[in-house]
Amino acid sequence: MDYQELYELRKKIVDWKKNPKETINILKQLEQASLNFEAVNKSKIQKTIHTLTTVDDKSEPLAATIKVQASIIQDKLKKLSQNKSIEISKVEKQSEKNQEIKIQKQNSVQTIQSSKSLPDIDLFSNYKVPQPSYVDRIKYLTAISKLFILNIQTFKNQDDLSDSDYQIIKDCVEKMEKAIYYKRQTENSSRKAYEQDIKILAGFLKKDKNGSLTYRIFTQVFDPIVAAQLKAADWVDDETKQEQSRIIKEKMEAEQIGFYKDLSKREMEGVEGKMCKGCGQKKVYLVDEKQTRASDEPTTKFFECYNCGDKFRIC
Repeated sequence: MDYQELYELRKKIVDWKKNPKETINILKQLEQASLNFEAVNKSKIQKTIHTLTTVDDKSEPLAATIKVQASIIQDKLKKLSQNKSIEISKVEKQSEKNQEIKIQKQNSVQTIQSSKSLPDIDLFSNYKVPQPSYVDRIKYLTAISKLFILNIQTFKNQDDLSDSDYQIIKDCVEKMEKAIYYKRQTENSSRKAYEQDIKILAGFLKKDKNGSLTYRIFTQVFDPIVAAQLKAADWVDDETKQEQSRIIKEKMEAEQIGFYKDLSKREMEGVEGKMCKGCGQKKVYLVDEKQTRASDEPTTKFFECYNCGDKFRIC
């Protein structure tokens, strides 16, 4: 059903007392119909359905039937909302995957080694890796360790680190590189996959501008083995996570994914018993409150009838 169809049906079931049989037929029609989230959301038919789930008119024999049928439709709309939420989640995961691919293309170990800002310290000069192995493993270990050192220096705001600091860095880098190396041994193109993962790790380290994420690995708060799994979600600093959460929250509020939860909240905050000027029922609730005049003046309160959808404000 499209928006217009749902809107017309909503107008018919708003005043269900006039024709309860037709209301039941419409509810059964909604139960069988294929519904679109955007059309449901735009028509606001979910609000009227919610109202029907609360009917309690003992003088009307069909009231109980309407209440049961409306509850079935409400459950259907809840599932529709949940599916939409899952769909958004999949889009976000795909975006995250695309970001990882972008990092792979933008970063290379060669770029790391040629960077003039990297410290001239070689923690793996006398390091021997188990054989057989790739001849370039020492080179990659050295490149990653220099990035790691630079980030720790940035976080601590000091150019010189202690010998114990360098030893911790060496241990962390060794654990991450080993985890990546052995993770890729079972693949057909293991060397190519290994080098690709090393480049991704380098990309994550380069993006850590203030060194806070690297310091978490340094202090074992972020396990080096977990870090070597190279999941983009793990390599996001707290500030970015908060910003992402804010964006997701705003998106969900805009699309009213959780309209049932929001509906309950509004009802609790509402003015129960306020008479609607349109339909005459006591289903008017407070939906917003804004300071539209001077700061020393009372706020303007916005009300909406959850039965017929009429809106008005009180200054």
